[in-house]
Amino acid sequence: MDTLYHYTSLNGILGILESRSVWATHASYLNDASEFFHGLSFAKQVAGGIFMEDDYLAAFGWAVRHGLEAVSADSLYVTSFSEKADLLSQWRGYCPPGAGLCVGFTISQLQSFCEERGYRLEKCIYDHKEQSQRVEALVNECFEMFPKPRITRKEYESLDSKGRVDANISYRTQTSEGPRKLQADLAVQWLCAEVAEVAPLFKNEGFHEESEWRIVAKEPKERVKFRASSSYLAPYVELELLSDARRSALREVIIGPNPNQRRCQRAIAMLLKSSGLTNVDLKVSPLPFNSW
Repeated sequence: MDTLYHYTSLNGILGILESRSVWATHASYLNDASEFFHGLSFAKQVAGGIFMEDDYLAAFGWAVRHGLEAVSADSLYVTSFSEKADLLSQWRGYCPPGAGLCVGFTISQLQSFCEERGYRLEKCIYDHKEQSQRVEALVNECFEMFPKPRITRKEYESLDSKGRVDANISYRTQTSEGPRKLQADLAVQWLCAEVAEVAPLFKNEGFHEESEWRIVAKEPKERVKFRASSSYLAPYVELELLSDARRSALREVIIGPNPNQRRCQRAIAMLLKSSGLTNVDLKVSPLPFNSW
């Protein structure tokens, strides 16, 4: 696999070629903004489990859960691609009836773009177990950076009830107020940043057919703009995937099911030529889908 596909409209491809960019929408304004909070809930469950079930590490569990409560999508912008070209569910779900296009970009160019800007290009995770494992791995890595209890677990378990309470209070005080607070705060801040970026990659298993990939842009360098939605303004940024250095990133355009497919094909061919994009493979979808 060397191509990822972005489904869009006729107006969408005009915007892509005129700005040489693909729009990334604020994570709170995606079609299903609950996806972000779905991913965040896994991390809270892991932290809550530590706090409630492991007295020895309760201070760590509390610190993580407390930190995650403040995590938001305020600085995250997301744009989507699919591994699959000419997919019926994508035409239905993400394109206007009879006026959809599927635009193919080379993965290597997308990866290069993201690496230069510190953004992430990753495949969405649909499997519930894999989502949990991803979050648990981040929490475990956070614990490696977090201050450890002054006594071992064996020593802790040998204490009476009062001794355990005193040990818990001491551990929490040291990591929330005392000299080890800075180390604890840095570890939790790292975890929160990682969870915020991975949360938009978690999707319900029912959408696995889409084989979606996403660029997640945290604190984007691009200027934030706004577009009108049905009942609100949606913030977005333009990711310049087709800069002069990356014009070859656009590899393929597929005309979706369309009542004037051949006419549309000719017009898109003219558009690509006028934009100086002469090495783009232009196709038409053979799917017998009528949505107009």
